[in-house]
Amino acid sequence: MGIDSRLRRVTGYPRRNPATFGYLVLLALDAVLVDHVLPAASADRLLLGISTNLDNMRQHPLRSLLGSMLVVDGGGPLNFLLVVVVGLVVCLALLERRFGTRRAVAVVLLAHVGATLTTTAVIAVATGDGAYPAWTPHALDYGVSYVSIAAVAAVTPLLPRRLRPWWAAAVLLYPLVDADWYGALPDFTSIGHCTAALIGLAATKWTAGRAAGRVTGEATGRATGDVTGTAGTAPDSDDVTVSPHE
Repeated sequence: MGIDSRLRRVTGYPRRNPATFGYLVLLALDAVLVDHVLPAASADRLLLGISTNLDNMRQHPLRSLLGSMLVVDGGGPLNFLLVVVVGLVVCLALLERRFGTRRAVAVVLLAHVGATLTTTAVIAVATGDGAYPAWTPHALDYGVSYVSIAAVAAVTPLLPRRLRPWWAAAVLLYPLVDADWYGALPDFTSIGHCTAALIGLAATKWTAGRAAGRVTGEATGRATGDVTGTAGTAPDSDDVTVSPHE
């Protein structure tokens, strides 16, 4: 691949992946705001206000649900590489290109909300039973990792068939590698990541089925055009859907 071709791919990224690109721009702006514009005390208050901890989810759940997914949590270069680059720049963009913007956004939003509500319930029960420490309902919890791991899981159908079980297993088990355990119960963020991954995997049936239907419809339209002698409209290369790689 030549330099010109690589440049075209880079400059065409916003057009091919509008929702992903817009999301990345928002994350970058928020990072500048939190890390460089706001005073430290104001930044801390902002993060406290958008955290999806139990206190905030009881008082202002919508603000916490939406705000928490607009900030990249710290964690070092490796965390940034896995969560932002692999999860968002690559996998979310691939999900958007292959399955469409609306379906991609729906999958990751469902995963973020579903994982957050799951962790909220787990915290309430586990703290009440004494499994989690008393400070857990007040712990800060924000970031894009639920969105990221859901996107990584949801691209499973796009992999070669022989790799799909290994990929799915790795996505599901990875959150437990560094989990903090309270008896038989992992910490709530690990539970949230596993939940988001499960939702991403479950959504593959819906996204792949819709994509297959679109491919069938396009093929039927082209075949009809051939039979009637009319020229069918070729699909744009960016709209090509799932290739099973079987």
